[in-house]
Amino acid sequence: MVQYCRKCGAELDDDSKFCAECGFLLDDDPTKEKTENNVKSITENQSIETDDKNKFLKKLPLIMAAIAVIMAIFEGLGTPMLMGWDSILMAIGVGVAGGLVGIFLMEKLNEPLIAAVEFIGVGAIIFMLIGRFGEISAIFFIITAIITLYFKGFKAINKKLWIIPVITVIGIFLILILGGALYQINAENSVTVGNLTQNITYDGYGYYTGYITGDIKVDTNFDYLSVNINYYDKDGKIINSGIGWNELNPQSGQTYKISSMYFEKTQPVKAEIKVVDSAKSNNPLYTENITI
Repeated sequence: MVQYCRKCGAELDDDSKFCAECGFLLDDDPTKEKTENNVKSITENQSIETDDKNKFLKKLPLIMAAIAVIMAIFEGLGTPMLMGWDSILMAIGVGVAGGLVGIFLMEKLNEPLIAAVEFIGVGAIIFMLIGRFGEISAIFFIITAIITLYFKGFKAINKKLWIIPVITVIGIFLILILGGALYQINAENSVTVGNLTQNITYDGYGYYTGYITGDIKVDTNFDYLSVNINYYDKDGKIINSGIGWNELNPQSGQTYKISSMYFEKTQPVKAEIKVVDSAKSNNPLYTENITI
């Protein structure tokens, strides 16, 4: 019985075990080689996809750290100046410098645990400096720390490198304390309040009305200043609070007018005048009490 090659179609002898034309083994399946090639191609593609995914996951901490640094810059620049320009600049500087140090620890020194602590410290300091205006970058730094630990492990090979996050936190606090003390002394000597007068009387219809006026002289440049006035009753309780004056970027050498209106049913016996330089200031630059 005449047989033909299943691969190339050449006529063969009855007892041929392979094709004399193409060398195909007659006992073999002509689709086997194609199937094997397809399986090999699929396996190679899956391996490439897996490698690409692993490369992306390895780079994810670096990507998140870069985003956190960028967010620190943008959030700092978008923070209102009433938070204090010194705090804003410090927040941006900490975000950039601390973020880059964390990236160096993570990528170059292969110290993921120390890098994660650095990222957490940077995020906490930013939030401390500008509060809710820096919360997104702070969250990004904390997420970066978590992702770094998850994908790169909890290694801390060189124990001496723990000094880096410690120096970051302690150094920032020392700078803030020293800088704040020096700034407070200079700022207190740069604000003068004078010519304070008050005229608050009973109007005969159940209300006490009137005003407090005065002058404030500024002898250095500030980002923001505000004169806050609290009115107290005879029991020492605050019954009214107001702003007698505020200004962004008040100019050195200028004198500004203070004016605060009062309109309440309760008679005030004292007013407290405070000059503050930011919305979060707990230490007024100037305080004076006047009797009404």
